[in-house]
Amino acid sequence: MSDELIKYSELIQKNDIFLDNLLFGNGFSIHFNQQFRYNNLYEHCKDSFEIEDHKMFEDFETQNFETVLRALNTSMLTNRIFELKDEKISTSYERIKQSLIDAVREVHPQFEEISPQKGHQLRLAFNVFKKSIFTTNYDLLPYWALLSVHNKRSRKVSDGFGYDSGSQLIMFGKGAGISPSENPLKLYYLHGALHFYMKKGDVVKITRGSDRDSRLLDIITDTYEEGHFPLYVSEGTWKHKLQRIENNKYLMQCYRTFKSITGGLTIYGQSLDRECDMHIINAIKESAVTDIAFGIYDKENSLEKINEITVMFRGTGKNLYFFDSSVFFDSLAELEWLEFFVD
Repeated sequence: MSDELIKYSELIQKNDIFLDNLLFGNGFSIHFNQQFRYNNLYEHCKDSFEIEDHKMFEDFETQNFETVLRALNTSMLTNRIFELKDEKISTSYERIKQSLIDAVREVHPQFEEISPQKGHQLRLAFNVFKKSIFTTNYDLLPYWALLSVHNKRSRKVSDGFGYDSGSQLIMFGKGAGISPSENPLKLYYLHGALHFYMKKGDVVKITRGSDRDSRLLDIITDTYEEGHFPLYVSEGTWKHKLQRIENNKYLMQCYRTFKSITGGLTIYGQSLDRECDMHIINAIKESAVTDIAFGIYDKENSLEKINEITVMFRGTGKNLYFFDSSVFFDSLAELEWLEFFVD
């Protein structure tokens, strides 16, 4: 392992095992829309906060929702232990959690607002990886990557959804499977997504259907106003995230699949924070992945991050490599030119 950050394309030319699987987090979405940054989400929804909510962000000197939600969750747990009642804390927790998903939905660009250049970059990520893509994001970028008209190739993608006896897309519904001979890419939303909701115990996926003129975000908003809240995980601690995952059939299937991956894994835009993401870290440790390529954006503090990740996976036998994630999509364009893409 070297401390020097190289381009992702250089890493792949040495060993393309990293193209087996991709895990991406919020950094992926920020590349396509700066509004997905926590500080922008905070600015967007702060007007809906009460005084106590504002004080939490101010006193913790952060605009990171997960930091505040984690602190509130700890307070609720402490109160339960000492049999103290303070509904204001739980109310604040729910209000801030609700505001986060509302903000993501409201700042989300429409499909047609994605520029041709960004649209092509979006498609690149879904053409180069061989087996599976996992995301902890809620947004629609993976869904739109599959619809992008800027793609010159057509590739089957399986997300585990198929039609029920009617026209509703549900998990494990009829036609959810794609023949292995079609070489499909498998897509998994580890923390849910805006276009999923629960109905009578099933996870339902919202699509534009046959009405190509309708906007998916508008359909999601209409569904939300009908009382169907999006399926997503935004709990403040990794333990509570995992509890939420374990109580949902779709999310648990995604998580089990993530723990069973083999070969190589590329991690982009995902910090692997011990406080918030230990369930993700543990899944990677438990998996049979042998080689991990971890993207680092902040090159000034790269040595600190390299040391953190190295310590995190010490003793697991997994080979670690680090790349410059600030030029990740430039590297994908190079790989396209070098014809590294799946047929």
